[in-house]
Amino acid sequence: MPMSPVPPAVAPPAQMTAQPRAQGRVGVELLLEFKAPLPPQTRSIEEASPLFAWMLDQDPIIPNNLDRLQEIHAGVFRDRPAGHLTYEQHVLLQVADDLALHPTRDSMDLHLTALVAGYRRAAEAYHVAARRGEHEADSALWQMASVASRLRVEAWVYQTRHGVPPEIAEGGRLRTKRVTGD
Repeated sequence: MPMSPVPPAVAPPAQMTAQPRAQGRVGVELLLEFKAPLPPQTRSIEEASPLFAWMLDQDPIIPNNLDRLQEIHAGVFRDRPAGHLTYEQHVLLQVADDLALHPTRDSMDLHLTALVAGYRRAAEAYHVAARRGEHEADSALWQMASVASRLRVEAWVYQTRHGVPPEIAEGGRLRTKRVTGD
């Protein structure tokens, strides 16, 4: 299975990249845009697992090198409670929590804004650690990949629920298109 890029703040390491499947915009914006093939409509927490499986198999953006992601996850969570989970299970638990804690459009807007900021921080932390050759690079890479996966899945749920994708406004703040009856 080809590896899709983790949308980078700066180019990611060779071990996590392959030929990009998405052209044009880079960074966190790619995680919020959807083009064919479109994922299945997803509105509920119960539908998140099949959506994530579909994205890992067919989405051109989401991090999907499961062998590498699982290796990173196992290393980061060795001897910790989340260590018994797979990468996929861990991300799905986070997505389920996010969707349960943010059921309204306004709360999801705020949450996605926080995830965008978290992704950017994780990407920067990863690139700093990788340049220095520090072992903390895997921890930052876990954060970057898991937040990218959460953003991608949750942005699609948002779009399915509200009929419009979330957008990033100037300054990195999330803005959304409002659908009105006018």
